[in-house]
Amino acid sequence: MKKIKNSGFTLIELMVALGVFMVVMTITLSAFLNIIDIQKKTEAFRKVNDNLNFAMEAMMREIREGTKYCPSGCASGSFSFTNKDADLIKYELDTGGNGGYVKRTKGLDIIRMTSDGIKITNLSFSVRGNGTGDKLQPLVTISISGESGEKEKLKSSLNLQATVSQRKLDSQ
Repeated sequence: MKKIKNSGFTLIELMVALGVFMVVMTITLSAFLNIIDIQKKTEAFRKVNDNLNFAMEAMMREIREGTKYCPSGCASGSFSFTNKDADLIKYELDTGGNGGYVKRTKGLDIIRMTSDGIKITNLSFSVRGNGTGDKLQPLVTISISGESGEKEKLKSSLNLQATVSQRKLDSQ
């Protein structure tokens, strides 16, 4: 009589292989989900960085060539001046809607300077040397803060500050 040789795996061997496979898949899946979260956080930071840099550069360019900074005094989060074309320009933080945004007003024209996905949390202006006869060149320090991201874990925030001097000499 010939002896039949059983080939295959036992139930215990299958259970061990299945357990090892499940552990490897769990580790791989958690690493993959972590990479997706990091990518979303990086994208949110890039978005807030691009928006704040654009708003800051646009304000600096126009303020640098302007005059008559805050003729009626600067309110918190607001700055007005006369641009190179003799138009009255006002930059301010508008907190309406789904978070704050930077608003530029020229007469009746209102322009939103930052996109919808960005929430501006702070905008402040500090003006020095804009008094008549003070022999100081006018300087404006702009501080802006913003955040982006839906979930608290994935939010990215950024603070920027820059100082702009008036291009036209005012100290004579």
